[in-house]
Amino acid sequence: MAFCPNGGNQVEDGAKFCPGCGNPLDDSAPVQEQSQGLLGDLKKTGLGFKKKMDGYAHGEHVNHEKPEGAIYFINGLQGTLAVFEDYIEFNFTGGAIKKYVSGLGGVKKVYYHQINSIQKRDATELVNGTIEFELPAMAKTRYAPSENLITYLPKYQDEVNKIYDFVNEKILAIHQGSSQPAQVVQNEVSPMAKLKEAKELLDMGIISQEEFDDIKAKCLEQM
Repeated sequence: MAFCPNGGNQVEDGAKFCPGCGNPLDDSAPVQEQSQGLLGDLKKTGLGFKKKMDGYAHGEHVNHEKPEGAIYFINGLQGTLAVFEDYIEFNFTGGAIKKYVSGLGGVKKVYYHQINSIQKRDATELVNGTIEFELPAMAKTRYAPSENLITYLPKYQDEVNKIYDFVNEKILAIHQGSSQPAQVVQNEVSPMAKLKEAKELLDMGIISQEEFDDIKAKCLEQM
């Protein structure tokens, strides 16, 4: 596709005049097409370089294996995130870059009852995504980012969506269980204790002999 060198309007291949400004087209028209193609190539090259640098920062050149028993797994900038049936596990020991970014190092295990909420920002072709887990009394400032946050590459978006849904279901189930009303446990009185209490009431004149005999008969049936 060619472009008018005068106004930059798009024109059909082989056209003699620009439909926008009427400028006669000559061999200079394809030059505009070539420059447009060069700009596109530069954009592609820049995007490719970004992906390559992101991949290196995330440690994509290192073989991070999914831990045994893990349901889901992603390799993030700060460290790896593995999701198990009862807990999630952060591993910040992937290399110098991960230790520097996370400010931690080591392995951290978080059980689902410790998680208040989960938040994710989806990745795009140009922007990496994040997934963050909020814990009680979790401190976070601009100088000390959350230690429960993982920045991930766009290729992990589907896996992150599954993690988000899975953890949300776990949190919801735990919170619903904790909100159930407590069951009141009533201690049953033994027949002998009931009979003793009835005898005391009889002696005090609170119940009649007939009422006592009726209570006594029922207690004897239960013994």
